[in-house]
Amino acid sequence: MLQSWVTQLGAIGVLLVCLYALYAGGWRERFGGALYIIAYLVSVGFGLISDEHATLYLLVADTLCLQGFYVLSWKSPHPWPKWAVAGQLVCIVAEVANMFHIGFDSHAFLTVETAAGYGVLLALLLGTISAA
Repeated sequence: MLQSWVTQLGAIGVLLVCLYALYAGGWRERFGGALYIIAYLVSVGFGLISDEHATLYLLVADTLCLQGFYVLSWKSPHPWPKWAVAGQLVCIVAEVANMFHIGFDSHAFLTVETAAGYGVLLALLLGTISAA
């Protein structure tokens, strides 16, 4: 899962944003950073176990992450958890569409997943910067 330099660079970006959220954020940002790191490690772990049902494993990790961000956004005065929920919803819709072979080829699926994932990270980073 971390074979190419592009995926390693993405992993470094995820770690930097999440560790910054854990270090400089409030309790919402710390929870969001820990949640995203755990979901990322779960998806990498699933990828190491088996490549047969990768989309299903991503769906499980993203659903757990969506639930956590939804809890954060419930009655939150900060807007970033709502944007993180929106990004996670885009990921889940793309995964379901890919599982049922609805209009996505593999390149489009990976592009949507990557863009939405970086959207969630951007929301977390902006929330951490505004909380610090």
